[in-house]
Amino acid sequence: MVIVRHNCMRAFQIIRPVVMLAFFASLSGCHTTPMNKQEATDWYARYGSIVRWVGYQGSDEQFHHFIARVMDDWNFIQIRRDELKLEDERPFSRASSAPLYYYLVDPSRDYQKIGEPGGAASRSRSVRPEAIQTSAAAGSGG
Repeated sequence: MVIVRHNCMRAFQIIRPVVMLAFFASLSGCHTTPMNKQEATDWYARYGSIVRWVGYQGSDEQFHHFIARVMDDWNFIQIRRDELKLEDERPFSRASSAPLYYYLVDPSRDYQKIGEPGGAASRSRSVRPEAIQTSAAAGSGG
């Protein structure tokens, strides 16, 4: 009985650090990066080849908020409003019902709007996470 208990304790001693390491590693997968405009430009120049898309999430009193899909991770970018002028500003919200992003932007062209999901006819429409999952599932069928 003592041997079994020793083996269980040893397994627990090994599993516990592995689980803690996995938990802490997952925290870095989704983070907000406050940047000035130049830092954001440098970030995109460095990681642009693995960035799938960048979306505009809205603006508050201090920042323009963007979300970037980088490989299989998310990166949230904040650029001060006084450093970047956007043509089409929309409200930023942290509510769970808020859009994932309003429209896609091109960081290499001063975060210019490059189009809205669904084309120009859907100006008031915004993208929600379930819409992205649905379109991804439809595109991968076959």
